[in-house]
Amino acid sequence: MARRDASSGRPGRADFPTRRIDAVLLATLALAFVLRAWGLDYGLPDVYNPDEVAILSRALSLAEKGLNPGNFVYPSLYFYVLAAAAGGWYVLMRASGQVASLQVFQDAFWQDPTSLYLVGRSLSVAAGVAAVGVTYAIGHKLAGRTVARISAVLMAVAYFPVRDAHMIKHDVIAALLFAILVLVTKRAADTGSLRRFAAAGALGGASLAFHFYAVVAVVPIVVAARQRARSIAALFRTAHVWTAGLAFVVAFALLSPFVLLDWSTAARDIAGNREIIVDRARAEFGAFGAGVEQIRLMATEGAGLAMTIAAAVGAVIIARRHRWHAAWLLAFPVAFFLFLTQTWPFGRLQNALYPFIAVAAAYGVQTFSASQRRPALVAAGLTAILAAQPLWHSVLMDRLFTREDTRTTAKRWIAANVPDGATVAVQPYSVPLETSREWLVDTLERQSPGAPAGARARGQLARDPYPSPAYRVLYLGDGGLDRDKRFLPPSRVLEASGLTALDAQGVTHVVLKREDPGKPDALRDRIAGDSTLLFTAWPFSSADATAQPIQPDHDGRPTLAVAQPGPIIEVWRLPPPRHER
Repeated sequence: MARRDASSGRPGRADFPTRRIDAVLLATLALAFVLRAWGLDYGLPDVYNPDEVAILSRALSLAEKGLNPGNFVYPSLYFYVLAAAAGGWYVLMRASGQVASLQVFQDAFWQDPTSLYLVGRSLSVAAGVAAVGVTYAIGHKLAGRTVARISAVLMAVAYFPVRDAHMIKHDVIAALLFAILVLVTKRAADTGSLRRFAAAGALGGASLAFHFYAVVAVVPIVVAARQRARSIAALFRTAHVWTAGLAFVVAFALLSPFVLLDWSTAARDIAGNREIIVDRARAEFGAFGAGVEQIRLMATEGAGLAMTIAAAVGAVIIARRHRWHAAWLLAFPVAFFLFLTQTWPFGRLQNALYPFIAVAAAYGVQTFSASQRRPALVAAGLTAILAAQPLWHSVLMDRLFTREDTRTTAKRWIAANVPDGATVAVQPYSVPLETSREWLVDTLERQSPGAPAGARARGQLARDPYPSPAYRVLYLGDGGLDRDKRFLPPSRVLEASGLTALDAQGVTHVVLKREDPGKPDALRDRIAGDSTLLFTAWPFSSADATAQPIQPDHDGRPTLAVAQPGPIIEVWRLPPPRHER
């Protein structure tokens, strides 16, 4: 076994893993699994995160379209992984006799998609737990077992990684790939092996094939190559950087080929996503202003204040003591954070930072505790302090994941109290009402006359028995790309006198969602003027709204004041049109 002074906090070159299994690591991995798998079936069979629906639908559509997903808001690799996982699940179901054919399997999905969503979410759980193990490895490589253990504990409880592992999203798996990449670049730099540089480049290309923000993955590869070069001027004359670069490009091209082959569509979608993520942030916060909001999210939710401060202190200590190790460990998170300062502050984008936040904080804890009379006891106490806030938030969110969403509560009430076939106006991403077969067929024809129905619409129409009750669903929104949905812009409701815009569509009931009970809502005020409030799904634990509603795909600090996930949902009955009174 390689030698190392595990209590010194000094970077060393011992290999990981050692032959002896660390019981603390096993316990930490178990904790990480429980936090991420607890409440994994949240909402199902309904899905309240629109990104989950879009991502899984795109992956499943590959069976019909081929390998080109036709949309490049994200690269293609994750869709291929999800499609392979769905195929594997089908093979298991077929082998166990639970389905007799692929058609039966597809029909079952349209009746109840729960199993495939659990398969997709389980990939995020597995990646999240694996990221804890890789964080341990990075800490071990940096400064020994104590730092490794503390790092793993902090990563296991970090709030955003726990929350986002419950969803079919790119970010948790991307964070795992980045952490592995940084670990691989350390070995490449230490050995100078071209094979290891090729592996690092290939992993970087795979990361880019997974998510476009992985372009930042070139930074740790260049830093590792610089370690082998005599000078910056000589960097790009070395075989290491060119080997890694070639492997990067080849891996990306093989794993997400249609970004290059269908480049015009990719350019359109990337530009559209940039408007949402980057341009909106610059317009709202200025050139680097979003960074302040990112730090706020980190300190109040993702890592907690104590862990955030400890990570900053630990990073400074590493930078002052060990220049190369600081470059190896911190180059990627610093570059990625600079990227985040240009993006809209979504907590999920921070996932890639948390392995490095955990290691830096652990190093700070180890440095302080090593000078104390009882270093092990002090380190354990400080670790508990750093872990307390994110662990509390993670447990509170897991508690909400196991509870019925307000939208599910409202859906059940509507099914019992609103007549089958009624025309109901709903706000997008609120209550997922079943659309009647006749209304769906008419909507498809109105949206695209003569065009064949897509796979989703065909699957919905083929359901037998068809779900009941089902409604003529009208969405109060400005429209979208979904051919199977019919929209009525809220501006038309507000511009018309009274409720005539809704009366003209035959609407009898309106379902509204409120995400901020204290914010003015002109549409609600118009609806409430003459209508009758029939039902309210109230997410709070008391009659007074002392907090914001919590939606698991939205940022917001969990609190005991919220008893159910989801927004406030109100069901209103409109008065009869004047000519019917």
